[in-house]
Amino acid sequence: MTTKRATMRGNRNYPSMLDPDPVEKPIRLGLVGLGRRSRNVTMFTTQYAEYKLTAVCDLRPELVQKVAATLDQENNLKVRGYTDFDQMLKSEELDAVAILVDPDRQVPLTCRALEAGIHVMAEVPLCYSIEDCWQLVTTVERTGKIFLLMEQARYGGIHRAWRRIVQKGVIGRPLFVEGEYFHYIPVMFYQDRLGRYILPEQAKNDPQARPTWRHRRPSIGYLPHELSPLLYVLDDRVTRVTGMSTRKSRYEYPQIEHADFQAALMHTEKDAVLRMATAFSVPHSPRGEPGICHWYHIKGTEGALEAPRAPGEKSKLWVEDWHLTEPLHVPWTYRRNDAPPEAGESGHGGLDYYVFAHFADAVLYGDPLEFDVYRAVETAAPAVLAARSIEEDNRPIDVPDFRPGPHRKPGQRA
Repeated sequence: MTTKRATMRGNRNYPSMLDPDPVEKPIRLGLVGLGRRSRNVTMFTTQYAEYKLTAVCDLRPELVQKVAATLDQENNLKVRGYTDFDQMLKSEELDAVAILVDPDRQVPLTCRALEAGIHVMAEVPLCYSIEDCWQLVTTVERTGKIFLLMEQARYGGIHRAWRRIVQKGVIGRPLFVEGEYFHYIPVMFYQDRLGRYILPEQAKNDPQARPTWRHRRPSIGYLPHELSPLLYVLDDRVTRVTGMSTRKSRYEYPQIEHADFQAALMHTEKDAVLRMATAFSVPHSPRGEPGICHWYHIKGTEGALEAPRAPGEKSKLWVEDWHLTEPLHVPWTYRRNDAPPEAGESGHGGLDYYVFAHFADAVLYGDPLEFDVYRAVETAAPAVLAARSIEEDNRPIDVPDFRPGPHRKPGQRA
């Protein structure tokens, strides 16, 4: 029996002092979507005491059979395989499902699971429509079930530190915030019939190749991966957005319909201006820590924070009244000083651990989610509306307030 734990209850750095309670009944989990990211879910659900992987589901029967056989051979775990999502919900006694399918298909599956009384975690980005945002929020409110978006960057050590700095007013009031997610991945625009990524040149000669969601949808849709940690740092939400883009077809691969580079300009509830940019098909130099694809900058009324632009650099902190002749160079990274040993074995600098630990504590013990459904749609909606703005000649668009209040009751649309 595994002794690894996925929980935030107690300080796991000192297990002899604050050892968490044993798990009496692990979360019976169904895994939906067996692409590349599913390997991380199978690792957690086969090695951590809070989870028990019960079933897997994918539209491709050969992939279902392959994953089920691998789990049996490598983990001595027998799971049932499905190609029909609704049949899996009907046949299995599940507590939760992890949904890792194309973003434009996630919310309908999520809502069907919630309606069936099953908790859900789903991958980033969440969706590509405001209708999906509303559908998810009202379904969570009506069912009372738990939903967690599996965005791990917001749990990083650098973001925890920057949030404290902003909260304490060290750099004053945030005025201008920048974020960039540049990830050159030309191999991720097509998949073969087994879900393996192939280059556009290979796809031309493969009649069974199909476009991935990165081909079908604009890169600005991946904005939540960059917006989520920054909104966490700011404790804020976006209220208005406009988008701008290079030409619709890409320069290196014109058969791919969406632009090489897209950006969004946003205004927040606390009166900050955000400039966010995304690109998947443009080569770029790697960033320094915290990640090769991410870059952040916050300019306040009294100082500034900036992430490294290149390897070997450190993050910078500058404060006007500290009488500095140059910014302080601070070695912040994604990794956290308070991380339990189990976190180091997870992906994305140990941050994937926090996704599964927070979800487990919410499902098993009723602990409140730090990243709830409202914060999830508050990262998704600005990206959706930035894409709409681009299509509508860069028109500024207001972002809905998804939280219940005088304008609407829980479970109802505004």
